[in-house]
Amino acid sequence: MRLRYYLHLWGLFAVPGVLAQAIDYSAAAQSISAELADPSFLPYTRPTQKISEFIAVGDSYTAGTGCNGINEQMGGDAIRGKPSTLILATRQRRDAIYNSILNDCIYKAYKADNCQSTLDKLQDELDSGRFKDKVNLALYQVAHAGRQAGGAKPRESFQVFVLEYVTFFGMGPECNNYTWSVWPGWWSEQPKLTLELRQKLNDKVRQVNAAIKAAAEDLKGMGVIYVEGIQDAYNGHRYCEPGASQDMTEYSVWFWAPNNHIDTPSEGPGDPNNAASTNRVDLAQGLLDFIFPGQGKVVPTAKPANGTPPWEWEGAEKYPDWQSLLDAIHAAAGDDANAQSLVPLHYMRSFHPKATAYATHAEELFAAIANNRGVAGTGGDGGQQIAIASYINPLGDPASWKRLLAYDSGKVSVLVANVLNGPDYVIEKNWKSVIDQAASQGKKILGYVRTGYLGVSQQRFTTRLGSHDLADWASQIEQDVDKWFELYGTSLGGIFFDGGWPECGPNNIYADLYAYINSYTKRKHPGAYTVLNPGSPIAQCFENTMDTLLTFESSYETYTNSFVPNDWTPKDPRKIWHIIYKVPQDKIANVAALAWSRHAGLLEITNDDQPNPYDNLPNEAYMQAVIGAVSGGKPRIHDPAKVTGSYVAGLPSDTVVSSADYSSVTLTWSSVGNALGYAVYKNGAQVLELPASLTRATIGMIDPGSSGIPFEVRAILASSSGGSSRLISASTGTHWLAVTQSAIIVPKYLGSPLCPWTTGLP
Repeated sequence: MRLRYYLHLWGLFAVPGVLAQAIDYSAAAQSISAELADPSFLPYTRPTQKISEFIAVGDSYTAGTGCNGINEQMGGDAIRGKPSTLILATRQRRDAIYNSILNDCIYKAYKADNCQSTLDKLQDELDSGRFKDKVNLALYQVAHAGRQAGGAKPRESFQVFVLEYVTFFGMGPECNNYTWSVWPGWWSEQPKLTLELRQKLNDKVRQVNAAIKAAAEDLKGMGVIYVEGIQDAYNGHRYCEPGASQDMTEYSVWFWAPNNHIDTPSEGPGDPNNAASTNRVDLAQGLLDFIFPGQGKVVPTAKPANGTPPWEWEGAEKYPDWQSLLDAIHAAAGDDANAQSLVPLHYMRSFHPKATAYATHAEELFAAIANNRGVAGTGGDGGQQIAIASYINPLGDPASWKRLLAYDSGKVSVLVANVLNGPDYVIEKNWKSVIDQAASQGKKILGYVRTGYLGVSQQRFTTRLGSHDLADWASQIEQDVDKWFELYGTSLGGIFFDGGWPECGPNNIYADLYAYINSYTKRKHPGAYTVLNPGSPIAQCFENTMDTLLTFESSYETYTNSFVPNDWTPKDPRKIWHIIYKVPQDKIANVAALAWSRHAGLLEITNDDQPNPYDNLPNEAYMQAVIGAVSGGKPRIHDPAKVTGSYVAGLPSDTVVSSADYSSVTLTWSSVGNALGYAVYKNGAQVLELPASLTRATIGMIDPGSSGIPFEVRAILASSSGGSSRLISASTGTHWLAVTQSAIIVPKYLGSPLCPWTTGLP
C-alpha cells in the first residue's frame, strides 16, 4: 500500500509482506539507527498545519473488524486525492502469534499445539529482541513512506502514533471453571480460563507493549509517538471480572466475546442504546454454519457410536474428512489475507474492543495528537522557545541586552541573571534595570543560584562557608533564593538552579531535596518559574522536581554525534532545555528540529565556544535564524506541592546553636517522628524550610557583630500547621564560635507556650 495521507490510522497486525522472515531485522534496526544518527538526517519537527485527513488501514484492532483480507479493495493505492500527515499505529498481533495463542490456549478449534509451548515461542521473540526489531522496521517503513508522500509541510512533521494494547482479563474467580473451547470435550481438550492462564496472557500483552514502546522511542526522530494511558479505563470492563458470567456478552464487558450476536447493533445485555438478544451463540455450530452455509450440519450432544463427524458430506467436496476441515480452519485462521472469508465474524471480533471502549482509545489518541502539535505562528504556549543563559554583564555590554530585551517574548521567553554566581548582598542597579525591563515585556528572567552538585560530586564543592554538608547546601540555596527576591522583587521571574546533581541518591534523597527546595521557592514566592541545571542526562526521579530540567549543555559536534538522552520521555517538552554551542549558522534549523525530536521545548543555540560560551550574544543575522527556527511559546509553571493529611508530629525540643562565625549561625536538632520537614525562623520570619531527612541548618548573610538574634525551628505537620521548638537567641561576633552563653528557651506545642526555663549553650 502506498501511503498518501498525513493523518493515518494504521493497524500493524495485518500488513502482509512487511514482516517476511527472510529479512535480517537486527541489521535493519542497526541501519535505521545509523541513519537517524547521521548529521545530515532531518529529524521530526512538530506540525502546525491543520489536519484534514484521518484514515485507518491495517489490522482489525485499529482499523476495525472486517478490514482484513479484502485484497480487491485494499490491494491498490490508498488515495483519496489529498496527502495526509499523521498515522495511528498498533503493532503487532500477527508477529505476537496472536492467532496461535488464542487457538492453542483458549479455543482449541484447529490443530492446537501446547499452550505453554506457544507462549514460549513469543517469549523467545521478545527476549531475543527480534520482536522489537520487527516492529522497528515496520514503523520506520510507514514513517518513511509518509515523509516521501509529501503531505506534511515540512515532510519532517509527518507523525506516526503507536497505540498500546489493553490487557484482556480480570482476576475474578468464576472464570477458573469457564471454558471457551469450541468443540465438545470428547472431541478436543477444553482448557479453563484459569487465574494462571489469565495472568500469563496479560503479562504477554504488557511485554509486547514494552517492546513496541521501546521501538517507538528509537524512532522519535522519525515522528513516531507511543500513546498509552488506556489501561486504567478498562478496570471493571475486562473479561473475567469478579462475578463474570460464562459467556461474558454483557454491555459492561468492553471486549467482544465469542458468544456475542453479530446481527444486532447491541453491545450486549445492558446496552442502554440497543436491546440485546438473550440467546447465546453456539461457537461450534456457528463455525459449521459459516463453512457449510445452508447445509444444516450440526454438532451432536453426544459422541456418535461410529466416531464419524456428525454431518453429511454431499456438496462439501472440499472437506472430504474431519482432518481436511481442520486443515481448512487452520489455514484460514493463520492467513490474514483470507481469514475474513473463511472464519466467522464471531471469532474475528472476539478479543477486540467494542465501540464504547474505542471512545476511550479516541480520547487518549486525540489528547496525544493535541499535545504533539504546534500552532502556526506562535506555536501556542507549548511550542519550542528560546531560553538563554545570558551571563552577559549589562554594564559591560548594554547593546546585547538591548537586543535581548527587544526580541519577541513569545520566541525568546527565558533569560538568566547572574550577578556574582548568585544574588550578591546588595542591589546591582544595571541588573535591576534589565530585570525590570524583561518583566515588563513578559519575559521570565531567572536569578542564578549555585547548588554545587550538593557537595557530593567528585570535586566535593563547598558552600561559601566551606561546608560539604547537605543541610548546609540546602540552607545556602534557599537563602540565595530569598535574597534574589528580596533585592529584585516581583520583577524576578524565578530561579535558575545551577550545578544540579543528577543522581537520585539513597532513597531519592537528592531528588527529594531539590523537589523540597522547589516547593519552598514556589510557596514563598508565588508564580516563580524554576529550572534545575545538571547539564547532563538525568534520572526520572527528577521529573517533578522543577518546572524545567536543563539536560544538555555541550557542543554541536557532541549533540549530533554522541548525544546521550534521558531514559524517560517528558509529558511536556517544556520540561527539557538543551544548550548547544559552536553551532554553524547553516545548521541552526537542523539543530532546532533535532532538539524538538528529543523533546527539548526550551533551546539555546549559539556560535560561541569554550571557555565561556555564554558571555557573548551572536550577531543579529545568527539570532534571527535561531528565532526563525522555533515556533514559540511560554514556559510551563507548576504550582507548589500541596501538604495533605491531618496527623500530629512531635516537636524538635532540643534545638541548639552548634556553631557561629562572623556572619552565620548553625542550628541542630533531633529528628521528629512523622514530620514532613522543618521550618527555621529568624526574628519571627521564616528563612529556611528543610525536608525531614535534614536536622541541621546554617543561617548566613547575618550582619557581623549582631547579638540576641531569636531563632526557632518548627516541625511541619501534615495539616500544614507547625509546632515550634525552643526559642533560642544567638550572636555573631569577632571570633569563631562566639555565641551567647545563655538563652531563654520557651517550649511550645502547636504554638501554645508551656513553661520558660534557662539553659547554657555549648
